[in-house]
Amino acid sequence: MHQMTGNDSGMLKTTIEVFLHQLNEMRDDLQMLLNNKNWSELSRLAHKIKSSALMMGIEQMSDDMKELELLARESKNIEKYPYYVARFNTITDLIEVELKMYLDADEE
Repeated sequence: MHQMTGNDSGMLKTTIEVFLHQLNEMRDDLQMLLNNKNWSELSRLAHKIKSSALMMGIEQMSDDMKELELLARESKNIEKYPYYVARFNTITDLIEVELKMYLDADEE
């Protein structure tokens, strides 16, 4: 992340804050699309999350979303979709804690 922001702490803080906000929206949207069985939109959202996670250096989330994207695009192995959404939620919970701690430490 430091390379992406050119070691600009203000830009890094803003990037993290935007990402945290997006995570909450993506969590809600993933669950809604899963509940509504809207696989094409689920695939599109997984693609978006994959890119954002990769940009933030969250490889496991990116890998999971790549797999969900490909499966949902073809409506294959639908029984696995809840697993990927649940893992996203778990990883998101951990990431939120870490990033908020980073932001709090940066303010001190």
